[in-house]
Amino acid sequence: METTTEQKTGLPADPARREEWFLAQLDKPELPVTSFLQAFSLLRREGESELAESWADMLQDALTERARAMDALTVLAEMSVWRAPSPEWTAKCRDAAVKILEKDQERRSFPQHVGFDRGVAAPEAVRRLLLLLTLKSGTLCLDKTWGFGVVRKVDAFYGRVEIDFEKKSEHRMTMAYAAETLQLLEESHLLAQLHREPEKMRQLVVEDPAEVVRIALRSYGPLTVAQLQEVLIPRLMAEADWKGFWDSARRGLKKDGLVEIPTRRTNPLRILDRVKAYDDVWVQALAPERDMETILKRVEEFIDNRSEPLGAGAMETLGERLAFVVKGARGDRADFVVRAAMAAAKLGIPATQVDVPMHAQAFRQPGMFLDVASNLPARMIRPFIDFLAAHDGDATSQLLLDLLMQLNLTTLNEAMDFLALRGMEDRCAMIFRDAFAGLCANIEMLYWITRNMDRLDKWSLGTRPFLGQLILSELSKTYNGDRLKTRNQLRDRFGQIEWLGAILDEMTTPQRQEMILRIRECAAWPQLDRQSIVGQIVKRYPGLEEVLVEKTEAPSAVRGPLTSQRSYRERQAQLEKLITVDIPQNSKEIAIARSYGDLSENHEFKAAKEAQGILLRRRGDLEDMLRRVTPSDFKELPTDKAGLATSVKLRYADGRVETYHILGEWDQDSALGIISSETRMAQALAGHVAGDEVAVPTEAGDVKCRLEEVGPLPAEIQAWVVGE
Repeated sequence: METTTEQKTGLPADPARREEWFLAQLDKPELPVTSFLQAFSLLRREGESELAESWADMLQDALTERARAMDALTVLAEMSVWRAPSPEWTAKCRDAAVKILEKDQERRSFPQHVGFDRGVAAPEAVRRLLLLLTLKSGTLCLDKTWGFGVVRKVDAFYGRVEIDFEKKSEHRMTMAYAAETLQLLEESHLLAQLHREPEKMRQLVVEDPAEVVRIALRSYGPLTVAQLQEVLIPRLMAEADWKGFWDSARRGLKKDGLVEIPTRRTNPLRILDRVKAYDDVWVQALAPERDMETILKRVEEFIDNRSEPLGAGAMETLGERLAFVVKGARGDRADFVVRAAMAAAKLGIPATQVDVPMHAQAFRQPGMFLDVASNLPARMIRPFIDFLAAHDGDATSQLLLDLLMQLNLTTLNEAMDFLALRGMEDRCAMIFRDAFAGLCANIEMLYWITRNMDRLDKWSLGTRPFLGQLILSELSKTYNGDRLKTRNQLRDRFGQIEWLGAILDEMTTPQRQEMILRIRECAAWPQLDRQSIVGQIVKRYPGLEEVLVEKTEAPSAVRGPLTSQRSYRERQAQLEKLITVDIPQNSKEIAIARSYGDLSENHEFKAAKEAQGILLRRRGDLEDMLRRVTPSDFKELPTDKAGLATSVKLRYADGRVETYHILGEWDQDSALGIISSETRMAQALAGHVAGDEVAVPTEAGDVKCRLEEVGPLPAEIQAWVVGE
């Protein structure tokens, strides 16, 4: 016991020898401050607090006499936490600090800036004092308001510090404020490394993203993904580069047993003290867990990372937790049941706990299979198919063939690979041929073919022009959810001019003309995207420009309903804002939410995707409105009868008079009396002349009144029409 104590602190275990040891240490030329502080801590744990304080006072005096102010203040910092906060104890620490620095002409005023006399507790005041004494030109620091900074100058006479911050250079702050808010940065801190070696850090972003994250965690402590993003952007990368960086970093971190990546996006990443071990402690922590998804994620994590098998007792616990999931999720979350059964199969859980063969058979039923496939994470679709095939490969193959035209895109991709490996490509080809011949190939099959164009000829599905026509017909349909995503992926193929060119090259000139006109009219693309695609096609086939000219110059006195130039420009502005502001912002939100992972329970991702659907529908609606309605100043329209572009005056039986100005489809301003030609009032008046008795709608129902005047729009309304 005595040897251990002396090895750790140098303090003898025998109380009779301790004073001699202390005095001998105190006479050494280089006072071993660390050994003293360890000894003081041991004395206090043994109940010798008074002796520890007495020795600390003596050590502090010795350090002060030797002009070792920082060491003396380090001892004072240790002493400052020994007693409960009180004005008396704070005053004693202040006096000690003043004494330590009284011979330092340049820094003797520092204690007055750290709050000893303003109610700041002793430990905090001493901490601030140590920070001020550390500040010098070139010191790196961090401020919660101004960010990263480099100290330029410490002015003891005026009691201020001058710092070059990333958000403001040559910023001056009082010593009191600096001592309270600044955080000093070690050389290993992310910001310090970026300041000293910026090119090396940026290279590290490319070569070892996982290490960049580790540096951030060591610098800032635990961080959520969102917080990590705020730290790194834009200091180390542009926002557009974040997703690629994080995907690569996460892959590297998953191999690092000392970094914990949480299952929930709102929980922080952290560096562990020791490598996570899947031992009895881990099993004991899992045993009481009742959240089904958490159980599945932890067991799947164990399966992916285990290096040694668990004992019988631990396996019993895993089986019991998986059985709990099967029972709790049955009928409600079929995908949870499948994941539990798949995990049980990999672990060899006995059928008495989880009957794996029974579940494999149940999920080969078409309805169950489709339900599970639509809810499983994409990375688990192929393992699901392999799990079913392990129990009955032939039945699983037949199931996939039967459902081939009902599978979502991810499942179709995996099913096609699986069936090809089992030598069933010919049967797949037959299904595709029937679908193409019957013009009923769905959007998933069409997209799969665009990714595997060699099958078009190999399976004799038809020509490339025929494929293009099928795709355009499918794109004209309305979709939502995952199928909308697939439609957009298929639509984007037309933006790849080489792919589209391979189709157009095999067409006759009339076929190309028809194709370009169909693209111009297809609502699957926003207007600007359609124009871009058409422009690329015309650039490749200049002769098609004549088709566009003919289409543009076709005479048309009035294209659809009219509206005022003012209202038309307002709709255009709304569309422009959607395209340039709202939709790009939503795309950023989707990217950020997607980076959190686990899309099945990612509420931010779901909300952003729902908002995306609303924005895209609104964009389509506005584009359709602007195509359908024509802007007008109404100057050339007749005004002898009530109707579009006229002002009317009505007189009711009670003497009340109302004036209305009838404008176009989108026009309305109740303060000016402007009404749309689509309102019931305008439609009731349409075609009538001055002097007619007309039944018009009111809140009390239709009421008869006299149409006293019908005429052209007055000057102020004409000004409103053109937007003045």
